[in-house]
Order: sequence, then structure tokens, then C-alpha cells
Amino acid sequence: MKTLKKLGLLFMLPLVFFISYSKEDVKAEVEEKSFTDIFIAHAGGAIEDFIYTNSLEALNLSYSKGCKLFELDVIETSDEKLVAAHNWKHYKSITSYSGTVDDAPLTEEQFLSLKIQGKFTPMNMETINEWFAGHKDARLVTDKINSPAEMLRKGFLFKDRLIMELFTWEAVEEAIKEGIKPMPSENLIFETPDIEEKLSDLNIRYIAISRRAIEENKDFLKRIKEKGIKTYVYHVNYDAGKDERYVLENEMDYICGMYADNLDLLLLQK
Repeated sequence: MKTLKKLGLLFMLPLVFFISYSKEDVKAEVEEKSFTDIFIAHAGGAIEDFIYTNSLEALNLSYSKGCKLFELDVIETSDEKLVAAHNWKHYKSITSYSGTVDDAPLTEEQFLSLKIQGKFTPMNMETINEWFAGHKDARLVTDKINSPAEMLRKGFLFKDRLIMELFTWEAVEEAIKEGIKPMPSENLIFETPDIEEKLSDLNIRYIAISRRAIEENKDFLKRIKEKGIKTYVYHVNYDAGKDERYVLENEMDYICGMYADNLDLLLLQK
């Protein structure tokens, strides 16, 4: 009888109760997960509704929310310096650059002279190093650059806190040789025969794939997760309704974490 009464009360609750989550509900669901491992601040993380800024202010904001993993797109200037930007055409389009908006690289000096969205600070390797020197519990995840040796030769100082998404097996092996943690990208994962054996042989601990690839690869992702390989997904927010909360609540059985724009879910643990 008590059970029937309880069921009756449940059916009387408003429908909204079943389709929304309070802060406490979400926190209870994920309390055993490590937030530090789940979220990578995508291109530094969103700031004032802007994404892909790769800016100093974005790093600071994401860190203030509790983030410890930070992705930056690393590209080369015309004078062969490394800087943080999604690509040159995009960078020119989000700054006050007055020339042709194309893919031609700028000099480091030109790059640093521009403000992102009129207000945010661009980062060269000196600025990146200064930031990570002051945030010793933070780790850097790179995109775009496919040369671990170049990343070190051109100035990043903290290879023990560096994970590099890479796009060829030659680059992966170079990273291992340099003492850098490699993260093979999706093109390698799904185009390589005997991929599980390859990951095991190279002792790979991280991979990066599109979240759109989860559905067709659930068994594979579960197997490698059980082996301690951490899968991070990008393309979060690319499809309607498939945001950070959706991934956290529906897809964590198959992956370790995500490249996230919105890091407000981190505030749940504070």
C-alpha cells in the first residue's frame, strides 16, 4: 500500500520535474566523476558568448570555473613563431585587421598588435608559458600543430603538462620520443587496421574523436575505456541539443570527457 501511495505521488508531480535537472540533481549524478578530467576548455573556453578566441582572458575565466585542461590551437606566424589562433583567416575576421581576410600568416608582431573581438588578448608562446608557469595544476592540450619536436624547439616549457592531438603516426611516435603525451585524432583511430593493438603497443592513453562517432562505435569505445584509454570528443554543440550537459548525462559510459565551450557545469562542484 505504501508503495502504491508513493507511485501515486510521483504521477501527480508536474511533467517539468521529469524533463529538467536542478543543480543538486546533476551534482548527485556526477559526484563520482572527476570534473578535472571531464572538461577540456575548447580554444580556451567561451567568454562573453564568444568561442574560438584562444585568448588570455578565456583561459583565466575557464580556470576560475575550475577547469584544469586547456586546449589551444597552435599555428605558425610568417616569421616562424608559434601563437594561439584557430587559423589565420578566422583570426583576421575576429580582430580589427584591416588587410585581406585570408589564410596568409601574419608576423608575430602583427599578431600581437591586434585585439580579439576588440577586447581580448592574443597569446604567443611567451604569454602561454607565463600563464602555465603561474597555473601549475593546469595542462595544455594542443590542436593544429602536428610536430611535437617543433612545439618544444619553439618554446613550450612544460612538456610534462602537455598533451598533443596529432594526425599522423609519425607525429605520435615523435611525441613519445620527446616525452610528450600523444592524443591520436579520429582520422588515425578509424582508418588504422588493428587499432586496439596499435594503441596498446604504443601505450596510448588519450584519443580524440567527434562526438558524432560515438553511436556507431560504442563497443569499441567501451573496450578501450576499460583498458584505461581516455577518449575526448569534439563537435560538442554542433548538433541541436547536443551540448555539454547532454554529453555529461548521456554519453559518459563511452568516453572520458569533452572539448567544452561552456564550462558552467564545473561550478556545480564548488
